[in-house]
Amino acid sequence: MPNDVTPPQTVWEPSAKQAEFLSASEYEVLYGGAAGGGKTDGLLVDSMGLQPCAIGEKAHIEKRAYQAIVFRKTFPDLKDIIDRSHEIFRDVEPKAKYDKQAHVWTFPSGARIEFGYIQRDIERLRYRGRAFQYVGWEEVTLWPTSLPYIYLISRIRTTDKTIPCYVRSTTNPDGPGHRWVKDRFQIPNSGIGTCFRVEIIDQETGQKFWRTRRFIPARVSDNPHLGTDYRTSLLMLPGDEQDLLLRGRWDTPQIKGSYWNADIEEARKSGRITAVPHEKGVLVDTWWDIGVDDETAIWFTQTIGHKVNVIDYHHESDKGLPHFQQVLAERSEKLGYRYGRHVGPHDIESREWGTGANRKKQAEALGLYFDVCPRPTDKGAYIDAGRRFLSRCWFDADRTAEGVSALENYRKEWDSDLQTYKRTPLHDWASHGADAFMVLAVKHGHRGDAPFFPTSAQQPAGPDSSDVAIALPGRRARRF
Repeated sequence: MPNDVTPPQTVWEPSAKQAEFLSASEYEVLYGGAAGGGKTDGLLVDSMGLQPCAIGEKAHIEKRAYQAIVFRKTFPDLKDIIDRSHEIFRDVEPKAKYDKQAHVWTFPSGARIEFGYIQRDIERLRYRGRAFQYVGWEEVTLWPTSLPYIYLISRIRTTDKTIPCYVRSTTNPDGPGHRWVKDRFQIPNSGIGTCFRVEIIDQETGQKFWRTRRFIPARVSDNPHLGTDYRTSLLMLPGDEQDLLLRGRWDTPQIKGSYWNADIEEARKSGRITAVPHEKGVLVDTWWDIGVDDETAIWFTQTIGHKVNVIDYHHESDKGLPHFQQVLAERSEKLGYRYGRHVGPHDIESREWGTGANRKKQAEALGLYFDVCPRPTDKGAYIDAGRRFLSRCWFDADRTAEGVSALENYRKEWDSDLQTYKRTPLHDWASHGADAFMVLAVKHGHRGDAPFFPTSAQQPAGPDSSDVAIALPGRRARRF
């Protein structure tokens, strides 16, 4: 009797390592550790919850309550993984629909898989109030700190007992977040797999819970779909990069051309990157690198004798001075910061093209009065000043994590034509935090000719005219 049942068609077949990743039952799993291990495909397929499924059991994307999200560091980074999702998701479920504006796949059951990005730690708060059963991170070591990762764990919950909750991530053993990822998954330098339980204690009830974390290493040799050409390309890399991308080792990567990497490492070893609380009776000084169509970075410090406590760091792109005035005011209101000095870069006195406005005058109109760091005639001297000043600093491990990563990654620009380093620093995400730190290093303890606060003729009338006034839109001016 002829069989009228059409046999199922294989649309995607995992490698042995991918299958190990897909079948992992642990709460947190990190997959990868070298280039070419099939990480992106593994994460996308895993997000659908297709494996393992018992006979008669529905896959997660067949359940209306299922909500998943997969992150990349920046919006442009999402393009490749979204493009690949179109190939995989439509093969699995041709009726699935993709919303280009929201970056969300909706399956016939009502299940959703979303794509998101968190470029800065503060952007994690966009997901406040959301709920997911699956959170995935593509190239997780590109996040300099663990704050977004840990915050999204608080968004994982389910009311459907048939849908388990998972955290999944992939990466190579490089990037600015190398250290926290290695520590979180207890990965040895050799890069071998790990699996262990973490005890969690409810401080209110004393009840104990456990979560399991697992690292599944995968290398080029584990991906049968890659030919020898890719391996040959990796063999052409310098030895330390081969260790990372070919052999999957997790030794602390050397940041080539870094100015202050060794100094930050020394700060870690000596315990100067730790919990540094805000001292209520000490003024908070701020040190700025101000961008117009670029990023603005601000360090917050308190000076206690010779010691400089670096208690906070903030950076943001494409925002004007009124926005940063509000950032300071909110920290004063919520954290109790009472401000002393505000010190900006030399170009704060420059006039903007088009408007002809002087940003220092704009700041004064908002109640922010800046001293100005002089223009460096020798950038190398400012970099050396930053190196010397680091030995005086204690950094709060949580609130300055992004800034510390910027200092660690501040480096010389590489000339690919001449195969040597240029004399100029590389202008990238790390340079803004570094420039603001050099303002701190150069101007700390030196007031110069310009007053930090307005003269009596400039100041608005009011009590204690040495204080700085900051006014929020729609509110009366507050003094700090």
